[in-house]
Amino acid sequence: VLGWPGKTADFERYYPTHFITSDRGILFLWQVRMIFSGKFLTGRAPFRTVYIHPTVLTKDGKRMSKSLGTGIDPLVLTKKYGTDALRFGLAYLTTELQDVRFGEDTIVMGRKFANKIWNIARYVFKKIGDEKIPDAAPSASHDILEKLDATALGVTESIEGLRFGEAAHLLYDFVWHDFADRYVEETKEQDDANTKHILAHVFGTSLKLLHPFMPFITEALWQEFRTRDAAKEIKATEGLLMVEPWPR
Repeated sequence: VLGWPGKTADFERYYPTHFITSDRGILFLWQVRMIFSGKFLTGRAPFRTVYIHPTVLTKDGKRMSKSLGTGIDPLVLTKKYGTDALRFGLAYLTTELQDVRFGEDTIVMGRKFANKIWNIARYVFKKIGDEKIPDAAPSASHDILEKLDATALGVTESIEGLRFGEAAHLLYDFVWHDFADRYVEETKEQDDANTKHILAHVFGTSLKLLHPFMPFITEALWQEFRTRDAAKEIKATEGLLMVEPWPR
């Protein structure tokens, strides 16, 4: 693929890579062979980190198999619930255990969460409007900002530690409960610049944190969000969300 054994620019740039993910059942069929081949042919292992993801089983604990009739077509689930709902539901289901039992209830939860994000966006867009928000220090609602910072830190550490399910749980709890249930409700009777600044900041940062898990809904909402003056004031760039700096 990279032109080996020729010394191509692609080969020099992309080999070795950093990360590979695998079910434990094929570690010796594929990953070990790749390491042996890479070391023998190039003198370098092809990757540094192997993430052994859980095996997804049926709800009653059986192995998913087309021949056994226990398989589930992800394209059917995507058509039924949406791609982001499927992605987030699977991430939310992932634990430190090797195997997880799959049920559509988790994907239904993912769809409800996606709908919740749309509802939050509609509220934020209506609240901040299209006009430039007068500069104001976001001090009156420090609680939501502290929770946002704690969530950003927790999600970052979880992703870097390959604890993807933990990251999904942190995001769900913050966006649904801290942001939507509490802060959005608190701001419904408020129309000051400080509140608008905070809404824009929390919403924009939340989209960035959610993006690896729900790339389609977050990108669509980001394109709507970044055209507004409030987004420009929190230094949202003019490009795609997928190349935005990660929240610090």
